[in-house]
Order: sequence, then structure tokens, then C-alpha cells
Amino acid sequence: MHAQTVMPENTVLSEESPEESQVYQAEELVQIQPTINLNKVNAVDLSATGLLNKKQVQDILQHRAVFGKFMSVYELQSIPSLSLDTLRLLSTVLYVPQKLGNHHSLPTILEEGSHYSLLRWHRKTEQSRGYRTDSKGNRPYAGSDYNLLYRFRSSFSQVYQLGLTLEKDAGERLQWSPPTKHYGFDYLSAYLLVHPKRIIEQIAIGDFHFRSGHGLIFGGNFFFSKNPEYWQGSWQLGTGFRPHSSSSEYGFFRGAGIKLQRQNIEVSWFYSYTAQDGTLQENGTISALNTGGLHRTSSEYNKRYNTHLQQTGGSLCYTTSANRWKAGIEYLNTQFEHPLVSSDVYYHNNTFRGKEHHIGGGYLQYQYASGMLFAEAALSSAQGRALYGGLIHTVSRQNTWIMQCWSSNVSFRSFQGNIPSYSNSLSNETGIYQALIISLTPKIRSSLGFSIFTNPSPAFNKKGPTYGSEWIGRLTYQLKKKTIAFLQFRWRSNEENFKTDSSLYSRLLPLTRYYLMADLYHKENLIWGFHSRAQWSTFSFPVKEKGYCISQSINYRCPPFQFTTQVSVFETDSWDSRLYAYEPDLPLAFSIPPLSGKGVRFCLIATVKVFKKNELSGKIAHVKYSGQKTIGSGYDEVEGNEQWEVKVQMRVFL
Repeated sequence: MHAQTVMPENTVLSEESPEESQVYQAEELVQIQPTINLNKVNAVDLSATGLLNKKQVQDILQHRAVFGKFMSVYELQSIPSLSLDTLRLLSTVLYVPQKLGNHHSLPTILEEGSHYSLLRWHRKTEQSRGYRTDSKGNRPYAGSDYNLLYRFRSSFSQVYQLGLTLEKDAGERLQWSPPTKHYGFDYLSAYLLVHPKRIIEQIAIGDFHFRSGHGLIFGGNFFFSKNPEYWQGSWQLGTGFRPHSSSSEYGFFRGAGIKLQRQNIEVSWFYSYTAQDGTLQENGTISALNTGGLHRTSSEYNKRYNTHLQQTGGSLCYTTSANRWKAGIEYLNTQFEHPLVSSDVYYHNNTFRGKEHHIGGGYLQYQYASGMLFAEAALSSAQGRALYGGLIHTVSRQNTWIMQCWSSNVSFRSFQGNIPSYSNSLSNETGIYQALIISLTPKIRSSLGFSIFTNPSPAFNKKGPTYGSEWIGRLTYQLKKKTIAFLQFRWRSNEENFKTDSSLYSRLLPLTRYYLMADLYHKENLIWGFHSRAQWSTFSFPVKEKGYCISQSINYRCPPFQFTTQVSVFETDSWDSRLYAYEPDLPLAFSIPPLSGKGVRFCLIATVKVFKKNELSGKIAHVKYSGQKTIGSGYDEVEGNEQWEVKVQMRVFL
């Protein structure tokens, strides 16, 4: 069994092309250590990982029912429907309890745990306008023109998780000034999660996320896709604390929390006090919270950490012995150091104003033989109300029906909530989403999703009631494990205000976007891999625009080296018809650059393993536009029609 315990690849960018859901969740997935007991997990929890389709979930549960409890996570290798890449990802979120004895000794932790340091440097070779000095010797950006990121991670399965993140964005300064909260890097984050595994299930200290229920109250910065292929994560968040492992400077808690578990009852509570960037007014109020985390110019620097946010909350959850019923209540209190009073523009009329906000609610989940039902309700300050619910029903072994619906009134606010709605504030919106996943043959699978929503409240570029709808579908063909191809379309229509240059009058008009994507991935062997993708888009508001992007990538492995290269040719009529093209990147990083105009983008990534485990990686990327004299806008504007990027990364396993 010891020979089976290989270290999992700490990246989702492995042998096969990652799905979009994995790409967007990459930073979180690769950092989460085993949190789910494989011998107690049910279909709901397995699907919520976002890594398994319905057949794979059923195969795992069937294997456990026939052969008994798993002796090791590596026993999953005997299930034919699980690929090697899926097993590597599952090994980071599943575990099998062992009789540990002195398993917690320091030598064992150092030998069997996961410990590494990472240093990443990133720079664009052509300087933008923000780094150019004027006649007086001044320039808009105070710092140097490169990104610098350092990470340290140490963890031991089901015992502890420890992490430290330091980051400097391009344009920010490296300085040591404790009075102004500068400790070298502009952004510092650290966390410690301990799993005592008795009555105390978790202890969280530092920066963390808390998830409970289905997302109305606690969802954090975890975003969902409405693609029916990736519905698994949109209805089950689970309960508990997770480390804030990314370099995002907003949307997390900073403080301490504890989770207690006694038989079927779970109780969680936390306290958080975070410094926030805000636009401070002369009357002592904050007109807006700035979430970008950039402190390059004097204006951005003056907003840095000039207010604080105090939050206290938790949940109480009860689960039946058979795990058929789950019910819980949640609460979150948010207090602002300075009152939040937004400006008087029309799209701020219904935003939260005040110094303190309360939100509480409850959720219920029922699992039956062919699926599950869930519902969640929440009440917030100023008589805000919201409902969210749905079902996942297995029509047959290979076919699944999904339905979700949500509704909230104009007063509802949720600072940490996140459900598959279209408005970020979850305010004054009603919508419904349905999807059907059908396996036509063992090799062909189809999925189709449809949603419709209304949002009567004003928003940016929406001065009246708006309505919208969306269709999305995918047809997938997989030949063994070497070749997979899919055809996907997405059509979305909503309303926005249109104003001509010659008139101040504006009116609501339908805005329509249409995307079509064809994708083919072929893995010849463990040495060669080929990935081709073509995308088309149309944009109509009110004039119709179009665009396309064709990408080809090649992956080559020759241990200890690995090389990946990609070329993308694109053309769009304007920024409105832009396309987002996935691009290979360094381990533990991902890149999805927006492409607009006419041009070619090229990238090359090289990784080499040194001294068995440690690795060095580098990436160069180049984009060249046709018919443009500048790239970007504002302080990020670059003269010329081409730009180079360079990334270097070193990861040392301890």
C-alpha cells in the first residue's frame, strides 16, 4: 500500500484539458486537503465536489455497497469510470480514516504531510502610461512594474492546514512601514485550520471562508456556473471553515472560528475584523467599498485600509442518522466602522445604507432514492426577504433533471451570499433555472439548460425593469480515454439602456449575446497531447457584431521536462463582442485573457522537476494586434500593437 501513496499533483492543469469549472476553482481545489470521509459520504456530497458526473458518483457508492467500506482512497483505482486525473483531484478532497497510533508524531507529519514554498514573478515588458514620468519627474504608479507572489503551505491529512500568502501587484511598492500597515508586501494573508477530531471538529485562525446552507447567507467569493455540465456545486455548499488560500484581497473573514460536532448536531461560530478599502467622505461616511485590492496611484493608496468591517456569525445544523434529512439555521451580523452611504445616482437607490446589517435564515435538505430537494429562506435588515430552492432528480441511471428557483424583494441584502442569480447583490430578483442531462450512448452525452429572470430594480445602464433569459447546452463525445470532443452553445438576452451620441434620451433595448464553441482534446500517450478549440460569438445592441477565436495547443512530456504551447488567432468587431480564451499557465495558476480586435496570441510554458520533487517553471506570452496603435486604456495603455509577458516560478517541496 505504501507504493500506492504517490504525492498528488497540486494542479488541475494535468494530463487532460481541465474543464472550465475546474479552471475557475483552481486555486481553491488545489489547496483543499481531504475533508470528506469516503466511507460516510453520500451522493449529494460527492456531487458537490464538482469533480464527478452522475455515473461516477453511482459507481463509487455501488462499489462501497458491494465490497464494504474503503480501506484506502487508492481503492478508487479499481473503478473503471474514474480516470487518473480525476483520481488525483479526488485524493485532495476525500480521505479514509485510519487507526493512527503515533501517526501524529512530528517525524510522520514532516514525512507524510504536504509542505512547499512558492515564489512567482510576473512582468509585462512594454511599460504602460502609468510608469512614465512627466516633466517634473512624477509618475502615476508609485511602485515597480512587476507582480511578486510568495506562498507557503503546510498540511497533514485531517490534522492541520497552515498557509501564508504575500503579494505585490504591478505598480505597488515594496516597503516596511508598520504604522501604515506595510510589512514589505502590500498584501499579507495567513491561516491555520486545526482538526482535533473529537467534539471540536475545526478551529480556524487567520483568513478563512465559512460556508453553510445553500448560499443565501454564506457563500463567500465562490462563484457558480449555470452550465448544466457543472451544476454540482450550485446547490450544496456544506458546513464548516475553509482556508482563504487565494491572493484575492476581498470576500474573506479574518479572525477566529470554531466548529463543534456531537453526534448529529453541528454548531459553528466565528468572529471577524477586516480592514477594507473605502472611499471616505468629509462627513465621515463611506460612499463605496473598493474590492480591487490595487494600491498603485495616490488615489488608490489613500483608500487603503481606511475603514474596518466587523462580522460575527455562525450556524446550527442537524443531520439525521441516515443522512436523509438535513436542517439548519444561520446568522450573520455586519458592522461598519463608518456608515455606508452610497452616492445618489439612480442605480444606488436601493443599495444598503447604514452602519449595521443583520441577516438570518434557515435551510432544509431532503435526500431520497432518486435525488434530493433543498430550500433556504433568509430575512435581512429593513424587512428584506429571499427564498432559494430546487431539486435534483435522477430520471434514470444516466439522465438527470435539475431545477432551481430564487426570489428576493427590494430590501434584501446579503454581503456574503452567493447563489446562481444574475445580480451580485441578490436583491429584487426572481428567476428559475432548469437543466436536463441525458446520456444518449455510453460515449455520447448531452445537456441543456434554460433560465429566465426579472430584475425590476435600477442598475448600471438599466434605468427600468429588466427581463432576461438564457439557453446553454453541450453535446459531448468521448472515445475511450484518449479523445474527447464537445460542441457547446450559449445564448443570452437581457435589457439595457441605449443612448445615442446625438441625444440624451435613452431607452431599454434587448441586448443579445450568442456563443458557439467546438473543442477537441486528444491524448496520444503520456508524452503527447493536442487540444484544439474554435469559438464564435455575436453581439447585438442594437447593431450586430461578431467575432471568432481559433486556438491550438500542444503538450509534450519528457521527464523531468514538460512543455506546453498554444497559438490563438482571433478577430472581433469591438470590445463588446470580445471572447475569453482559456490559456495554459504555470502550475497553481490559470489564465483566461479577454481577446478583442484582430490579432494573434502565443504562449509557451516549460516546467522542469529538479531534485526529485522541486520544480522550476517559466512562461512567455506574446500578443500582436493588427490595425492598432495602442493597447489598453488609461494608465494601462501601451504604445504600439504588441506586448510580451514573462512569468517565472519556483516551487520547493519541503
